[in-house]
Amino acid sequence: MTSPARGRRRDAQANSERLVAAARKVFTSGRQGSLEEIAGEAGVGVATLYRHFSSRESLTRAVYRSIMRDELLPLLRHSCGQGSARQSFLLIVERLLELLDRERGLIASSADFAVLTDDLLGEFLEPFAVLLRHAQEANEIRADLQPYDIPRVLSILVVGLSTPPASPADRRRYASLVFDAMRPDQAEPLPPLDEKDGVAGMRSGFAAIRIASSSRDPESSPREGVHGGPGEPG
Repeated sequence: MTSPARGRRRDAQANSERLVAAARKVFTSGRQGSLEEIAGEAGVGVATLYRHFSSRESLTRAVYRSIMRDELLPLLRHSCGQGSARQSFLLIVERLLELLDRERGLIASSADFAVLTDDLLGEFLEPFAVLLRHAQEANEIRADLQPYDIPRVLSILVVGLSTPPASPADRRRYASLVFDAMRPDQAEPLPPLDEKDGVAGMRSGFAAIRIASSSRDPESSPREGVHGGPGEPG
């Protein structure tokens, strides 16, 4: 028999997922949408939305993270050890840019899309590190690149080619140009990575992976905001 507390946690998790799905639907239409509209699309009240997401930015972050988790992470995992790592990286950039082109409302909804992209790509350091290692072992990518370099380079590409949006041909052209610069042939030694920045980024990225994994379990999913009046289910 399910305990009342477990049932409430399950309901809260379901509401959170509905809100993210509703926001993504609104963003896909190219609009930011009001929080009231997003709550209505999810079939919950605004107070419930604020109990899960304390601000528009926290909801936007959750939507962007769900896109990366559902669309980017499987591609990353499949790419590890499969064919050319350079082609895998290009495919990842192209896929993410296609998704953002389709969901323009997400970009408009973020207070700082560049910072958000940088933060969220940093959460995938572990699979990026695996793909980078395979690429370096195959001598496809220069040996002095560090795992932290990959999400940072991808962030520069994604933000630069989506705000304002570039055509598919331009996206392929400039992504190819950037990844060609990572080839080991005749590469000049790189300036040193800012160790403080790099290590901090790695630590926060790996910590975020663990947090993101545990948050999918309704038993351990904390609420992001505690707004709104009583009487409305979480």
